[in-house]
Parts: sequence; structure tokens; C-alpha cells
Amino acid sequence: MFNNPLDSFHNTVAEAKEEREQLDRLLTISTPRERLLVGVIAALLVILAVWLFFGTVSRSVAVNGVLVEPDATSLADNRSVQAVVWVSSGVAPRVGTGMRALIELHETDGKADALDGKIVEISIVPLPRRLTTLKSPAPMSVRRVVISLDKSADVAPLAGRECRIVIETGRQSPIALLLARQS
Repeated sequence: MFNNPLDSFHNTVAEAKEEREQLDRLLTISTPRERLLVGVIAALLVILAVWLFFGTVSRSVAVNGVLVEPDATSLADNRSVQAVVWVSSGVAPRVGTGMRALIELHETDGKADALDGKIVEISIVPLPRRLTTLKSPAPMSVRRVVISLDKSADVAPLAGRECRIVIETGRQSPIALLLARQS
């Protein structure tokens, strides 16, 4: 702009004015296509904001365990399964009766089985005395979980099989979940 010392002041000012006008033209949204793009982006931002505050996210916890021999009352109805699971101390307070649970049995003969039901009972299994005398507290606890199945199944041959139990702990809004993780 002011690079040529022999150029007149009026020519230099005219060039500067022309550059400003060109910048103003570049910043305007003039075509219908560009307006549509801005509208779509604004709509997506509004939808995201609404979902953050009013949407829900399902939360679940997965624990590993072993299915155990059902007791006499469980054998009569053929609809409940008992498992001994290791639960971390941070997860244990969030798990309770009435929650949905999916039992994923480890593969045998190339096929994986899954049983769906509801938790009807949770009890603490006492640890052996030699493990309770350790100086540091154990980060895990052993629990016996009784799950009432939605459909009848032959649960007697399942005793002793390793499994993974996915427990649905509830629903939460995404913004509450984000705020809980930050604190």
C-alpha cells in the first residue's frame, strides 16, 4: 500500500479503500447455498444444546464372576441364577436390587450365550480371615448376586461357568454426566 514513494497520496488512499471494500464483500453471505449452510450449522448446534440438557444417557457397570449352584428355592422356579462376582469399592454402592442385568456367558463350543433378567438380591460374601488381616483395604469386595431371569432356562448345568454381568445403573442427562466426571 505505502511501498511506492513516488506514487501520489490520492492513488494510495484509493487503493486502500478498494482493499477494504473487497474485504467487506468477502465477509458477506450472499448465495442461498451459503445461507443454507449457516442455517444447518445453527440447527445442529441448537439440537446438540437441547440434547445436552434434556437427553439421557444409559449408564451401566460390567463385573466379572462365576455362576454358582442354585439353592433349593431357585431350583423350584427355574428362573433365577446366582453368581459370585468381584465388585470394586467404587461401583458397589451404585448397584442395587431391581436393576436390569445381562449375563454374558463365556463362549463354549464357539457360541456365546446371554441371559437377561433383574437383580433380586445382593449379599456380601465374607472373605477368608487371612485376606481380611491385610494392612491395606481391598479395593474389591465379593458379592453374591441373585438374578431373576425374564425367561425360564435350564440353569443347573451353568454352575461353575465364568460370566460377565452387565448391570444397568440408570439414566442421566449428558451435561450432568460431564459435570460429575469433572468433580
